[in-house]
Amino acid sequence: MRVATLVLSILLFSGCASQIVEPSYYLLRSQQKLPSGELTPSEDFSLGNVVIASYLDQPGLVMETEGGQLRPARQNLWAEPVYEGVRNIIFVEIAQAMGEELLPSKLSKGTTVVDIRISELHGTYDGEAKLVAYWWLERDGKVLSSYRFTEVTSLTASGYSALVDAETALLKELSQKISASLVAPAATGPKAQPLGVLRVNPSEI
Repeated sequence: MRVATLVLSILLFSGCASQIVEPSYYLLRSQQKLPSGELTPSEDFSLGNVVIASYLDQPGLVMETEGGQLRPARQNLWAEPVYEGVRNIIFVEIAQAMGEELLPSKLSKGTTVVDIRISELHGTYDGEAKLVAYWWLERDGKVLSSYRFTEVTSLTASGYSALVDAETALLKELSQKISASLVAPAATGPKAQPLGVLRVNPSEI
């Protein structure tokens, strides 16, 4: 009787083990079709630091609960550090908007450096994705201008895949706002502020 019970327990355990759900992995990537060929580096601007809030620096996609708590997913994970995906989208989308690439600032001496901070990037309990970001333009150790971007967008479907799509769209919009703020030093007249962006003091960042 004991032997039969042990065999049954083993079979039940094996059945449960075979039903273990494998994690799903996601990448943050631009949807732009990139042709092969030589890059066209900007002569006026370069990409400096891209910093993300520490709560985002973890494997799981982050969701905000109705109670305002932030919960990282256990089975829906980034395929790489989220910082890499954020920087990749920003690099590609700014290049697409400007027609030239912003190389790393250490490779582009004498340029205006664009530093970026991602303060919030997560899903909300009511089916939206949220992005709050800051960026500032710095040259020769002096901050020339600084901006804040805060937007939400509704998910087009349920699930984490839709959240990744929404976050990608928000990062694309952010990149377009950043590119609109980049005006070559030779340009004359007052600099136009990108629509939908609030100009802020560096002390607020």
